[in-house]
Amino acid sequence: MVITMFQKMNYVYMVYREQSFTKAAEKLFISQPCLSMAIKKIETELGVPLFERHFSTVTPTPAGLDYIQTAEKILDLEKEFCSRISDRNNLEYGHLSIGGSNYVSAYLLPRIISIFSQLHPKIQITLSETSSVELEKKILNEEIDLMIDSFGEEKEGFSYTPLLTEKILLAVHKSCTSNKNLEEYRLTPSRFYNQNLPVTAIKELPITRFKKEKFILLKKGNDMYQHAMRIFQKANITPAVSFYLDQLSTSCTLAASNQGICFVTDTLFRYQNYADDFYLYNIKNSGTRTLYLAQKKNRYTTKAMSRFMEIAKGLL
Repeated sequence: MVITMFQKMNYVYMVYREQSFTKAAEKLFISQPCLSMAIKKIETELGVPLFERHFSTVTPTPAGLDYIQTAEKILDLEKEFCSRISDRNNLEYGHLSIGGSNYVSAYLLPRIISIFSQLHPKIQITLSETSSVELEKKILNEEIDLMIDSFGEEKEGFSYTPLLTEKILLAVHKSCTSNKNLEEYRLTPSRFYNQNLPVTAIKELPITRFKKEKFILLKKGNDMYQHAMRIFQKANITPAVSFYLDQLSTSCTLAASNQGICFVTDTLFRYQNYADDFYLYNIKNSGTRTLYLAQKKNRYTTKAMSRFMEIAKGLL
């Protein structure tokens, strides 16, 4: 009986995930009546219903939740077993899923993935590019193996490996009047890219020098938004804001079009040759932020994951 009741556990689990027999059947590539019959058979064997059927959705009963929690444990054991078997084949085959924001996917991941794929061409890599919030959900649900992002604070359920420390700078279009008489305090993007200059090559300047300008900020909840607010608070100024955006690279593009000034990181200019449409300033109290490789805490770390982390730390 125990073996039989868990033979179709993926059916029960998909209904739970989709909260719908119809949607679950589509994901499983079977008919809805066939799925309903399979679930009913399991319920008959158990002697209890697993789901409460409503007009538009289904919800698990207490017994259903117990079944699902047990099924999740079985699925986790299956994943871990497959991962261990894959490792025994010395990275001759396998799969690795990586997550990153638009910024990380555009500037950092291509270099890491390129080297990894050259060394281990038989490992299939998939890339998930979305918001930090969605990436964190995917990590906890084990939909992706690793993610690269900045974290304002450590969160429960994650394991972190420091990867790269970035300096926060201010990008100001060349036409802004605030640039007047500041030649000794600034650098152009091309000098960063071509000469790989340290940030210490730029003298610090207070943010109050630019308080009359309009700022382009990332949206609330973003790590760079928190950094910006800290800078403004220490300088006791309330900024005028022209845009609130989701992506750091987009704010940089708008700044290059003279739509406002924005906070950026030195990484943007070390890995891509931007046109010299703006100046970069080292703002007092701007500080740094750290990018981390994150994975689900206590999850088995495959050889492919370990190798990817090793290459990433060596490159950045």
